[in-house]
Amino acid sequence: MRSAFITLSHVLSVCILICLCLPGSGARAGQTRHYDLVYISPLPNSKYLHPGTNIILRAATRVAGSDAPLLVRTITGGRSGLHSFTTHISDDCRTVTFQPEVPFASAEEVTVQIDTNEARWTGRETSGKFRFSTAGRTPDRTAVRKVLRAVDFPTVVFPPAVSALRKAGKKGSAVDSPAVVLPNISVTVSDSTSPGYLFLAPIISSVDSVPALLILQNDGTPVFALDLLANAYDFKPQPNGMLTFYDDASSIFKVMDRTYAIVDSLQCGNGYETDIHELRILPNGHALLLGVNEEIVDMSQFVPGGDTAAVVVGSILQELDTSKTVVFQWRSWDHYNITDAVGIDFTWHTIDYVHGNALDVDTDGNILFSSRMQNEITKIDRETGAIIWRLGGNNNQFRFVNDSIGFSYQHAVRRIANGDITLLDNGNLHVPAFSRAVEYALDTSQMTATLVWQYRNTPDIFGQGMGFVQRMDNGNTLIGWGATNPTVTEVTAAGRKAYEMTFDSGVHSYRAFRYDWPPVVTTVPMRRMSATYRLAQNFPNPFNPVTTIQFSIVQQSPVKLEVFNMLGQRVATLVNGEMAAGSYSERFDGTNLASGVYLYRLQAGSYIDTKKLLLLR
Repeated sequence: MRSAFITLSHVLSVCILICLCLPGSGARAGQTRHYDLVYISPLPNSKYLHPGTNIILRAATRVAGSDAPLLVRTITGGRSGLHSFTTHISDDCRTVTFQPEVPFASAEEVTVQIDTNEARWTGRETSGKFRFSTAGRTPDRTAVRKVLRAVDFPTVVFPPAVSALRKAGKKGSAVDSPAVVLPNISVTVSDSTSPGYLFLAPIISSVDSVPALLILQNDGTPVFALDLLANAYDFKPQPNGMLTFYDDASSIFKVMDRTYAIVDSLQCGNGYETDIHELRILPNGHALLLGVNEEIVDMSQFVPGGDTAAVVVGSILQELDTSKTVVFQWRSWDHYNITDAVGIDFTWHTIDYVHGNALDVDTDGNILFSSRMQNEITKIDRETGAIIWRLGGNNNQFRFVNDSIGFSYQHAVRRIANGDITLLDNGNLHVPAFSRAVEYALDTSQMTATLVWQYRNTPDIFGQGMGFVQRMDNGNTLIGWGATNPTVTEVTAAGRKAYEMTFDSGVHSYRAFRYDWPPVVTTVPMRRMSATYRLAQNFPNPFNPVTTIQFSIVQQSPVKLEVFNMLGQRVATLVNGEMAAGSYSERFDGTNLASGVYLYRLQAGSYIDTKKLLLLR
């Protein structure tokens, strides 16, 4: 009977998988293979699953490609009946996903039958059968989005010019104007900063400027600026050399190469809306990101006076492999209690009980997850999905040392090089409220969290939402204060201000970063071929004495990149040779040249383009 539901996609998948994932631990031909499963998604007996969800099985050992489609015998919906499905084995050769070709019905129980001759879930299910339930009515996402933004962000009023473009339907692309309308920038301290440019994405509630992506020098001069028609969040370089940002118009993360061309996008799978807060591209090309999952819940079952049809918003954590298939999914509904949220009236109609806002990969490969409304940092086993420990909130497992107040409504958890963790303590629940950057040393044998460093401004700064803390290689700490002013402060290990910059009141940036740019990258897992030849404007421009020139080529070509003075005399040859298709970056040093205007020319096959650059000594 099973063979009736193996589709052409199964056959093609099997052919590919046999080539990629040979039977490492499987038995020889004619023997029975058996796989111990360490992870199953959806979690058995879980509820509120999106009807578009996939099934994920992870084995303790490599799965032979020919075995992968056979691990699941049947997938059956209580209302929708028997489902055919396609199979995908991920690049670890242990994680197998099963995607029903037709979504499940809403509000139904789904039964998955694992072939017990092939696999068993270690220490858990013995029958090989597990069940989960799909969600029922779906709340209005527009209304939910407003509530989520209100938790973290100030009210945004778009300038009239942008509002007119948005009404015309021109969402999600750059404003076609001769110059970027920048917010006013005031630098009040600049002394002994760490190297690199500032990465910011202004969120505007002013009529004088528009949302933008900015890469700034310390004096506020942009090396890159792009007007947008909607807010952007989490604008930063990734380890693979790409830039990413969340585009609020399309509700996805966009990926830019080093010529600032949009080359890719990333979003949650399984039907979930992508959350604005975090995207991490990993060295193996996988991506970690957050999703939003709103459900209608009868809160009268939890608290007196609860809304019988409350909209409760949970968080989804996903890992996508290089094919953008969901290969790991962790849901707050399976692990957090709604009423463990802090500072919430549970009789409200809309309850944001998690508000996940940061992800980090710990030194052991597991995940650190920041839940703002639970007041908690959670460590999650990336192999099994189990919670390893919980720091803060109503389920705190640590004893705080040297810190009698702990943190509240935090952002930006990061494991730093010395083994400690840093975060921005937004401090909404402190009395009086104030924000600070903190560093804790965690002892997981004694279960202590010792405050070893903090920066609290004098006078106090309070950012009620947003924000970021970044420990720099020279020991400095960059603090993005979020929904307040100043915008950015950089301090030394001793707490001395090395830098401070602010936008006008009413202009904020969700996060602030400092990075060398362009980065030195040895491998670029997510590199995409350029769709067109392109010669970008050098940056910075004007420059003294070094600038960067980026270009893209469509196909392997002989390439020349040369610099000329205004008399047409060649002063430098940066590239002269055969190059493969892709995007490139070249450094030009004008140390031995006089101030003035120069021309740089790219010739790639029959493509020729020339641009000006300005050297100011």
